[in-house]
Amino acid sequence: MRTVIFIPVWNQIADFPKVVEELKSNAHSFDEVLIVNNGSTDGSEKVAHESGYAVIDFPKNMGVGYAYIEALKWAREHTFDVMVTMAANGKMSPAELPRLLDPIKSGEADYVTGSRYLRGGASPNLPLFRRIAIPLVNGAIFCLYGKWLSDFSCGFRALRLSNLDNAPYDWQAEWLHGYSFEYYLYAKMLLGGFRCKEVPITMKYPPRGRSYSKIPPGVGWYQMIRPWFIARLESLVGR
Repeated sequence: MRTVIFIPVWNQIADFPKVVEELKSNAHSFDEVLIVNNGSTDGSEKVAHESGYAVIDFPKNMGVGYAYIEALKWAREHTFDVMVTMAANGKMSPAELPRLLDPIKSGEADYVTGSRYLRGGASPNLPLFRRIAIPLVNGAIFCLYGKWLSDFSCGFRALRLSNLDNAPYDWQAEWLHGYSFEYYLYAKMLLGGFRCKEVPITMKYPPRGRSYSKIPPGVGWYQMIRPWFIARLESLVGR
């Protein structure tokens, strides 16, 4: 199965070069890397173009969801079978890529997401807000879907691209251009009867005092939670 790693980048010069180095050390796990430069101006764009990997450039930040959608379109046009999403901020380890890919390659799963909470996973320096918020949202999703997720928010994910063939929903809708996209897609995978699996991974957070995320606490988390309700409502009305 041909696999591409998708990395959205927006001003991550402090961590992105190391991510590129780690990818090169684990090149046996994938076939290609697609870097979507979301309007970086801090030198991340130079690292992307000097990496030797495929690059899509946006003149300004178009939103991580928009980057995700364009990456999926690119991966499908280039006949890849699987796309893995990982961050440019160094929280995820390319050495753990086989954990996400093996269930898809073996035919066990169609959609795989990492979990810092499963046995074998870890999340050093996990901020207090996330330590409280993630389990609360996991519980809300269980109430809505009747399915327990141990870590809804982990962005280390692998998708069998054929899952999108003849999708009965608009995964390119404009409202998904922000932080909503990957959660809407995850919800649709659960509702569509696809085999979804969580695997243990490590999410590394910086020591206290250093910024650990570009997601704004208010609007960002609203965009992360809203798609779970929208997707469930759509399923109830037959959309």
